[in-house]
Amino acid sequence: MSMDVRRISAVMAGLAMGAGLLAQPCSLQLGPDTVLCDGGTLVLQVPLGALSFTWNTGSTASQITVSSTGDYWCEAVFPQNNANQIQNGDFTQGATAFSSDYVPGTGGTYGLLSTEGQYATATDPGLTHNMFNSFGDHTTGTGNMLVVNGASVPGQNIWCQTVNVQPGTSYAFSAWLASVVVSSPAQLVFSVNGQIIGAPLLASATVGQWLPFYSLWNSGVNTSATLCIVNQNTATSGNDFALDDITFNALCAASDTVHVEVLPPAPSVSITGSGLCPGSTAVLAAMLDPAGWPLNDVVYVWDTQATGPELVITAPGTYSVSATGQCLSAQEQIVVGLDTCGATVQMPNVFSPNGDGLNDTFGPIVDGVPDAFTMDIRNRWGQLVFQGDNISERWNGRWKGSSVPDGTYYYVIQYAVRQNDGSLAQRNEAGYLTLLGQAQ
Repeated sequence: MSMDVRRISAVMAGLAMGAGLLAQPCSLQLGPDTVLCDGGTLVLQVPLGALSFTWNTGSTASQITVSSTGDYWCEAVFPQNNANQIQNGDFTQGATAFSSDYVPGTGGTYGLLSTEGQYATATDPGLTHNMFNSFGDHTTGTGNMLVVNGASVPGQNIWCQTVNVQPGTSYAFSAWLASVVVSSPAQLVFSVNGQIIGAPLLASATVGQWLPFYSLWNSGVNTSATLCIVNQNTATSGNDFALDDITFNALCAASDTVHVEVLPPAPSVSITGSGLCPGSTAVLAAMLDPAGWPLNDVVYVWDTQATGPELVITAPGTYSVSATGQCLSAQEQIVVGLDTCGATVQMPNVFSPNGDGLNDTFGPIVDGVPDAFTMDIRNRWGQLVFQGDNISERWNGRWKGSSVPDGTYYYVIQYAVRQNDGSLAQRNEAGYLTLLGQAQ
């Protein structure tokens, strides 16, 4: 998994109209790289508060469900934490930190805001005019808002504030608007440094329904920005409204990539093993079928409680094994019976160690596996020219590093053959062999 701030311009180009800002750290965490079982899915979610996002799949949804192996990345734009440049945008400090062509309420027949072109901060519009409806602010429902009696003079600024900005930075201008009376809803326009941004915001005819304004502005070479809100409605009847939660947030872009690995269908497990000779042991081996399972967390457990892919057995019977791991659960069993396991040994009577690749060594011809095999070979004078204690050892016609002469030699072999009852029967055999052609 990786996170970086990249391809910001592409993300900015995809910004869409939002509904308010939820500031957060400038980071995007889609989650860890993930391994999915065959047929599994994973939901990747853009965090709440992203103003826009771009998936490499082309999806425009805030979450995607993936089911294929691959890298999935998302780029998103967020308002930065503690980056709201507006002072007192929620009016908790009353009617301060802004300028206006309107004037504070002077009172009259209907209350504090009896006259057009005046404003006041209040927790309830009904407290400022006895014809205004009562409802709570946008922030908490119990805090302050700016209540306005709309003016009949066109082009007057309701609210303005100048803030410092960083050059070459994108900002989001946001505010919330609600009508305090049903008739003639206000229509507000928003500007930065005298340039209108975004579409006009028409207040709802439903009293107390907060609607958002949201638009982007890039500072370019500017180091300050004067933000203003103007009401385009100049009706003297109605045209009364409330403003709240004005923000001007610097934005940042972040991205994250998650690798998803979807496993193939889970394999089965098979058991292989040789026959069990009486009184002996055999090895059973468990293996996944087909081979090539990509994970190495497989645990083999036999019904004897032994673990590992191999099991040494000493008795016939039914043996089972389970293979488990991530996305894997397989079982298998095998029935093992006793084999006769006898062995026969035959000895040739001639060999020619002349290096032609044919019959160059002397040793037993075996069917089965005899136990404790030994072979001694002597010359005509009784001298021991070869001695071996392994069924696979063969004489190459040399003694003390030199070739022996052609002639007749004498061998003695000893070995044991396992019987069906598990006992060993000893065999002792002797004979002559003829060596033709000296060893090369």
